[in-house]
Amino acid sequence: MEFVILGLLLIRSLSQYDIKAILERKISPFYSPSLGSIQAALKKLQAGGRLELHADENSPRGRKLYTITPEGKQHFMTWMLAPFSHGRLEQEATTKLFFLGLVSPAERLAIVLDMTRVLEANVQEFEAAYAEAKTRLSSGETPVHLAEIARFQLKTLELGLHDQRSMLAWFTSLAEELEAETDG
Repeated sequence: MEFVILGLLLIRSLSQYDIKAILERKISPFYSPSLGSIQAALKKLQAGGRLELHADENSPRGRKLYTITPEGKQHFMTWMLAPFSHGRLEQEATTKLFFLGLVSPAERLAIVLDMTRVLEANVQEFEAAYAEAKTRLSSGETPVHLAEIARFQLKTLELGLHDQRSMLAWFTSLAEELEAETDG
């Protein structure tokens, strides 16, 4: 969540309630944290010197706004440009995609190409696992009483493979679009 908050604060200063509202309206399909988790992330970022809290001069009620510091910006940009991890790939991909407009065109392309590299590796892993599982199921290695369980475990691998292939196709298309923009 820290990178979502830092990315939002790169755009403009926000209160914790502004952050929650933006997450609910614009980011909720892939990210919907509670106010408590937002507050915890804000405290952690503030303690780490990555953001500052100040009074909103235009607010008669003394509303408090968070502003990103140079250290926070550097931390965010370092994360944006870092290679994708395999852990929480979809959340990381959608978060980086959401904030791609904050980096240069060359950096955008590099981020998207890295994503396609990771997705290509994932597709290969899913294909190998699927082929092995399908072979075991069709060879009779699976005990009869477990055949229906194994069948739907295979379907789960099919879904994962479909998901990774779909994401790969989408990010490959985006990479082509970005390449055309940088060449033109």
